[in-house]
Amino acid sequence: MDDKIYSIGEVSKLSGISVRKLRFYSDKGLLPPTTRAASGYRMYSAADLERLGLILALRDAGVSLTEIGKILSNRLAISAVLELRLKALEAEIKSKRRVAAALRAAIRVPDPTTDDLRRIWTVTKLSQSEFRAAIERFFDDVASDAKMSPEWKKQMIDASTPDLPDDPTPEQVDAWTEIMAFVSDKEYVAELRKSMSSMWNGEFDPAAYAEASNATFARVRQAIDEGAVPESETGKAIAREWLENSAKAMNKAPDKAFVEWHNDQYRKYHSRSARYYELLRILRGERQPDKISEEWSWINAAMAGAL
Repeated sequence: MDDKIYSIGEVSKLSGISVRKLRFYSDKGLLPPTTRAASGYRMYSAADLERLGLILALRDAGVSLTEIGKILSNRLAISAVLELRLKALEAEIKSKRRVAAALRAAIRVPDPTTDDLRRIWTVTKLSQSEFRAAIERFFDDVASDAKMSPEWKKQMIDASTPDLPDDPTPEQVDAWTEIMAFVSDKEYVAELRKSMSSMWNGEFDPAAYAEASNATFARVRQAIDEGAVPESETGKAIAREWLENSAKAMNKAPDKAFVEWHNDQYRKYHSRSARYYELLRILRGERQPDKISEEWSWINAAMAGAL
């Protein structure tokens, strides 16, 4: 290690940092001088120069003076600080990219209106975590009166939360806004809450229902691909099996009242559910048609002639 001692002026010339800034770091306890000359001037060693280099690197990374002090005194791991700073910086970059994308989307619209500006605000202000929090609040409200499985609710939240695009198209900006309107509609939430409380009443078996759904909709998809119509014998057979298995999972009888319950659920929620899935596809950049909506429509029509 070089044992040369440098005056504060020499350190300033070597580092490119002003004497005033060096005194500031010294007064903050970040860069105390190794010694002082007889005249009182601060004097620094080669080790101090290395310490100054670390301080400058951390400052360039956006680390606060307080955190730098803790690092230098071994009270805080430098890796932990840099990881936190990196995450914050990446989030900031993503946010800025989204702002730029929203502005580009608005500029592409001839003579942007106040509605266009409102959509810009929606995109630029809502982070991914905030978007998921809004979806979580929606499902918390919907399930507040139901004995819903936490695993099932998490699965629904995961399936309903898209990744927000960094560079959204105008269509994606609109889809984003419409989804937020969906989950903020208190009347819709109240309707779903009532439906969920009647379904999740302590007798519902979600695993059995999921197994029945997966098996049934695999058969429905095959029937659709083969050109079978819901009114066919194939359709009736699939519908009867679905009614029997779904009724068993819900501890109900597969009778006409149960068919009417299915029809009522379909009438109330299918159009909105189908639209939600369509919006998710738009946000994900998917262009394939909504097979889930098509399959539900098919099985619902097939149930009409099943009993």
